[in-house]
Amino acid sequence: MERTLCGPVSWLPSQQHDWSSHCQRRGSPVCSEERRLRDRKHLDDITAARLLPLHHLPAQLLSIEESLALQKQQKQSYEEMQAKLAAQKLAERLNIKMQSYNPEGESSRKYREVRDEGDDQSSDDEF
Repeated sequence: MERTLCGPVSWLPSQQHDWSSHCQRRGSPVCSEERRLRDRKHLDDITAARLLPLHHLPAQLLSIEESLALQKQQKQSYEEMQAKLAAQKLAERLNIKMQSYNPEGESSRKYREVRDEGDDQSSDDEF
């Protein structure tokens, strides 16, 4: 029959132990520290895997207003990123390239430029 004070103990009551030291530590932070060390030793015995150290700040309590503002901001930035990505994919898919378009060639452009200059001179003569 085993007795439990601060957790499972693997010795029999017939063995001689200092009960007073165990009773004083019962429920104290020392018991939790012992439990943590025992659990860590147990993990070391059964696996070589280690938990990664915590790199982030612990969770923080926010008011509802702050939480809503954060959620709205995150939603807006997410939608903007989605729109940019969709526009980029669409442009790649359609293979759109902006180039100058001149169906009539250079001669029509020169003719129009000369004509525009002549129209300006004739309108000046009328005034």
